[in-house]
Amino acid sequence: MSDSFASARSKIERAKKHIAELQSIISALPEAYTATVEIHPNRGHEMLKHDLRNRDELLEDIALIIGDAVHNLHCALDHAWASTLQRLSPSTITKHTKFPVFPSEDLLKGALRGIEIHASVPRLFDFIVRDIKPYEGGDGSIWTIHSLDIDDKHRLLLPVFEYSSIQGIEVENEQGEVEHGFTWGTHEKPPYYVHIPLGWHFKQKGQVAVAVLFDEGTLMQFADTLDMLYTFQIKVWNTVQLLADFVLAELGRRAMTS
Repeated sequence: MSDSFASARSKIERAKKHIAELQSIISALPEAYTATVEIHPNRGHEMLKHDLRNRDELLEDIALIIGDAVHNLHCALDHAWASTLQRLSPSTITKHTKFPVFPSEDLLKGALRGIEIHASVPRLFDFIVRDIKPYEGGDGSIWTIHSLDIDDKHRLLLPVFEYSSIQGIEVENEQGEVEHGFTWGTHEKPPYYVHIPLGWHFKQKGQVAVAVLFDEGTLMQFADTLDMLYTFQIKVWNTVQLLADFVLAELGRRAMTS
């Protein structure tokens, strides 16, 4: 039975490689920032500058990787659905067969009835509608994977941005005392500047802490991209396994009644 769902699992493994690549890029982002201490041209005090070269190119690469990961997870669901129908209702398969995801439960039911699933495999009909719930307002992860995959095709790039703060800053005041500081998080583009009073000096420039989030216009606005991709990966893996288990149980019931 596992062989019939091998292609779905292969797609998940491909998605995991994209997610691992994304993890590597995001983990390296703090090191990509350059930190310099400059003198304010008018007021003469020191100011700390953290800048990120090729920021737009980096975010473009990140968006492309996210799109590839989402697409492979979506394909895994498509492959799992095709494998399910191939074992239980092969006459319903067409060149347009895809995992059924719809904006509402009623539209999902209508689509399943349209390919006669309610008649050919009534338990599968109930299983999809009641347990998998691949519709808006049903399973949020499956619906979001579906929507982001469509979004990525239409926009070419999923919109993302970095949310950054600077941690571990140390400055020396006029009395020679060392004070510790940080900056609040911001979604503004670098460079980031930290100003200190005249006569104070930077002892430690600190390091930028970065999270990459989905931007406005997506269903997952302000959600951490890595966290969501890990959630999606687990959901798709579990869904594929649920379908594989269902097929095994259904074939077993058929064997017992034949």
